[in-house]
Amino acid sequence: MVDAAQPDTARMAQLRGALERELGPDEDVLWHGWHLGQIDPRDFMIYIFAVPWTAFSIAWTGIAAMAIAGSGEDGPGLIGWAFPLFGLPFIAVGLWMLSRPLAPVLQRGRVLYVVTSKRVLKLGMGRVLETDTVPADRIGLAKRREQRDGTGTLQLAVKIGRDSDGDRQTEDFIIGPVADVMGAQQAVDRIARGGTDSVAAPAVSS
Repeated sequence: MVDAAQPDTARMAQLRGALERELGPDEDVLWHGWHLGQIDPRDFMIYIFAVPWTAFSIAWTGIAAMAIAGSGEDGPGLIGWAFPLFGLPFIAVGLWMLSRPLAPVLQRGRVLYVVTSKRVLKLGMGRVLETDTVPADRIGLAKRREQRDGTGTLQLAVKIGRDSDGDRQTEDFIIGPVADVMGAQQAVDRIARGGTDSVAAPAVSS
């Protein structure tokens, strides 16, 4: 089914082709979902720190640059310009923080999550194709976060161990946000129990 709000793109077609190459001869797709380009309002909390950081960095760099530029021919020379140039990395960090809440929009149509009869996959298409795979026998506890419209995320515990200090560590595989997070969990539960019956194998669409 094609979602009119998310038109097909060349990257989406590339991801579908990559999935076909990835699948084994006896491996079926039980569920798939495209990463939604949703912005989480909670992510804008970073602006409490990012806005003053960026404003101060720009102001400090600008004042330093004007002071050096107004020093005339007898100014400090190239060494003196190191002061305003020192502020550029801080400006870059500030701009990066300001852009972080908008990052999910760039992933729209570029990330495909798939649950097959044997594993869970995440395929991402940027400059290169990136594929993350979790075999069914590594899937542990699942935590679903679902909105009223059925969209949400599914967090899967795929590795539990301890670090060098003996502290417990859990490695997670996150699906989403996707449109049908309940369908994702049902498919994951099915393969985690070792069964694939009664689950339809849908064609991967947009």
